[in-house]
Amino acid sequence: MKPPHPFVSSSSRSTKRLFVLMLVALPCAASCTEAAPQGSAAAGAIDAAGSASAAGSANASASVPPPGPSAAGVASAPANPAVVETLAVPGDLPASIVKSADGRPPRIVFLPGVCSNAGAYLWGFAEAARAHGGAVAIDGDRPCGGLQDFRSISSDPKHEEPRIQAALAAAGHATPASADVVLVGYSLGATLIENLVKASPDRYPRVVLIGSPHDPRLDRLKGARAVATMACSLDAPRRMKGAVRMLEGAGIRSSYFEMPGCTHGNLAEGDRVFSEVLTWITSS
Repeated sequence: MKPPHPFVSSSSRSTKRLFVLMLVALPCAASCTEAAPQGSAAAGAIDAAGSASAAGSANASASVPPPGPSAAGVASAPANPAVVETLAVPGDLPASIVKSADGRPPRIVFLPGVCSNAGAYLWGFAEAARAHGGAVAIDGDRPCGGLQDFRSISSDPKHEEPRIQAALAAAGHATPASADVVLVGYSLGATLIENLVKASPDRYPRVVLIGSPHDPRLDRLKGARAVATMACSLDAPRRMKGAVRMLEGAGIRSSYFEMPGCTHGNLAEGDRVFSEVLTWITSS
């Protein structure tokens, strides 16, 4: 897979350059884009109700380098940098994978939102993913207008869980239904994770919710062992911090992590922040 070309997702708060292509394909009211800071990755997201909360994406087919190491909070580039590869999944669309440092099947499953590119997100924390057990990122299987390389996921666990199991099997898990994995979801992907935990709490005890489009719900998450919440500092930190207070009040181990200076649909300092998140959640 070629490295993505990142740019900031659309938002009603953005007031700079108009990105005409996205507005034609995704008619989001008062949506504009601004140039992404170096080292951020972005993909679109629309909330579960169908209203536009963001409509940008990261172009995984562009042949430009991934974010530089200094922007990812790393002092220097590793001698053998992590690579995002395409993973063929029988009976489904290809997934994206960062292989683990120890060669074992990936422990992290990343689920994006609406009009997103999962592989582009994975480039944003590839080093952290490799160091913490590897990651497989699964695109939605629903088209996003006429946009190539961008698809939409759903919040329906009955539809998405078989796709997760198929990707895990393709990535090397002999028994994907019982694989010890950490689910990470952005925007509508976070809502999907809540529904997966509600349906199968024993299967998904550790989850990471990023930029949820609505307040996370205790009735969905009460079976989880550990829940990390995340947000860009310019997105929904209050919502995700509030979820931690709610979860801790119910006796569920929880902690909040923040990516600095970014808006919804983006990653900033991904390797640093994801490393902190994954270290915390895998210690539970």
